[in-house]
Amino acid sequence: MTDLRKFLTENKENVHELLNHMWQTIEQIAFRFENTLPDVDLDNTHGNFVEINDGWSEAVYANPTLTFPYGEIGYSLDGLYCVVAVAREKMVKEHFLKIMEFARVNDEITIEIYGGDDCFTTLYHSRDEADFDDLLKKIEDSPEEILQIDFSVDALPEEEVKEALLTVFLQAFTYLSEYNCLSKLPSYK
Repeated sequence: MTDLRKFLTENKENVHELLNHMWQTIEQIAFRFENTLPDVDLDNTHGNFVEINDGWSEAVYANPTLTFPYGEIGYSLDGLYCVVAVAREKMVKEHFLKIMEFARVNDEITIEIYGGDDCFTTLYHSRDEADFDDLLKKIEDSPEEILQIDFSVDALPEEEVKEALLTVFLQAFTYLSEYNCLSKLPSYK
């Protein structure tokens, strides 16, 4: 704890600014999307995980999050993320191709697809080279009924990167809604 105490003493102002930035960003997004996304709720979510040393570490502290029935937009120490839940059986090849096409507008946006029940098993990550047919086979063979599609950027993105992420997410959400692919976001206990 002595090292943490020293760190906090030396960096309290920066930590304070970071936390304020995270919350203010989510609050601004909440106001922006309150009439676009259904049942928007500004929330303190617990049970999130942060990637540390190539592994996952539980964040027992709250993260600022905008929740709605089909997903969430949040800010963690990893960055700004937008997640939408979809029904696996409704996701056909064309839908995945369209989602990936949306994200190609900015190289800083990553896409990750993982299970609704097992969020630690990544079926696809845009930073990895993947054969598209293999991806479809992995998804088809997955026991998951719900998939989560996560669009994210690193923490403290430039304004145009943040805007690109939100635009891509809204395009994907609208597209998936039009094709009746959305599913309720899983609730973790």
